[in-house]
Amino acid sequence: MRRLLSLGAALLAMASVTSVFAHAEPATVKPGDGAVLAQPPTEVVIEMTQEMARQAGANDIEVFDPAGRKITTVSAVIDNGDRKRLSVPLPTGLVVGAYTVRWKTLSADDGDAANGQLSFTYDPSKPPSPGKENLVELAAGATASATASGGFGSGGGGGTSWVLLVAVAVAMLAIGSGGTFLLVRKNGP
Repeated sequence: MRRLLSLGAALLAMASVTSVFAHAEPATVKPGDGAVLAQPPTEVVIEMTQEMARQAGANDIEVFDPAGRKITTVSAVIDNGDRKRLSVPLPTGLVVGAYTVRWKTLSADDGDAANGQLSFTYDPSKPPSPGKENLVELAAGATASATASGGFGSGGGGGTSWVLLVAVAVAMLAIGSGGTFLLVRKNGP
């Protein structure tokens, strides 16, 4: 019974630690971060790690041309069928050069804000490259959640990957300690 309680407490601690530090941050993006495109994109689409809160001005994508001028003319929209998907249309006639994409979100899960940036290049004279579309991958290779510390974004508050690692370590320590305690108690004097 104690082992079950220890395990439950460890899992609860791990779940609360990871949710406290989680933000609605990019998991996937198109065009990819660092992409080189032969054709100009028609939109920027970011799939977040959490659903976003529907609050005016809290979730947005702004795109800046090579001269640093904002080229997006409308606010980004949250997809009605998938509140993790944020997109913004791009104008036609993009000039050749490097573009900066700045994003910001407000998590519906915990109310935390996050922001960051990425880039892509439109240049038909260069070899095309998709860039990094999947921004965070689990050890097993499945796409999961993004962190604010990778090449994609900064300023989001530190990300979740290190928090998850610490939470798993704490849970393993708690489980191991509980198991050791029970073994010593069972086999003790």
